Amino acid sequence: MKQLTTPIGTALYPKLTTPDTKFDDNGIYSVKLMLTKEDFDGLAKKIDPWFEAEYNRLVTESGKKKLDRSQRCPLKQNDDGEYELYAKQVAQRETKKGLLTFGVALFDSAGKKMNNPPNIGSGSTMRLGVEPVAWFSPMMGVGYTLRLKAAQIIELKEFDGGGSNFSFDAEEGGFVSEDLGEAFETETKDASIPF
Repeated sequence: MKQLTTPIGTALYPKLTTPDTKFDDNGIYSVKLMLTKEDFDGLAKKIDPWFEAEYNRLVTESGKKKLDRSQRCPLKQNDDGEYELYAKQVAQRETKKGLLTFGVALFDSAGKKMNNPPNIGSGSTMRLGVEPVAWFSPMMGVGYTLRLKAAQIIELKEFDGGGSNFSFDAEEGGFVSEDLGEAFETETKDASIPF
């Protein structure tokens, strides 16, 4: 199985335009896609036979009768009972030929490639183009990854850094701040901060 297009789901913590470097200096593009049970089961019916064939191939190559299976799976029912798919793609990798860089191709709902994409946030609905890749680790066993190659944004929820979407109604008799704009700058120059 070279490539696979997922059903439409709801994105959770998508890192599609800027890779996350918190745990990997090379950066990782990633997204969790929340699916309906029906879509999840349909996708599993495509991936499971492929993975069984890959497992058997890796067992044969190892010369052993069986290998452990990894407990980490990109298709799972999470602790909240939701059906989740996790796809990722490394942003860069050093090779003998030099540094290779990768990205995620982004498309709008009309199928048109976005050259200057918005900052795609949680709650956006999308489908993904992924490449399943099987692997073996002596410590973890046999597993597979869904390499994130492309995403089609069906409905956009743009991420704005948080905090700016709040609005509150006035409450009578409560705390009212003073405008500290210019006055604060003047007072700090005089070094007479009132606290």
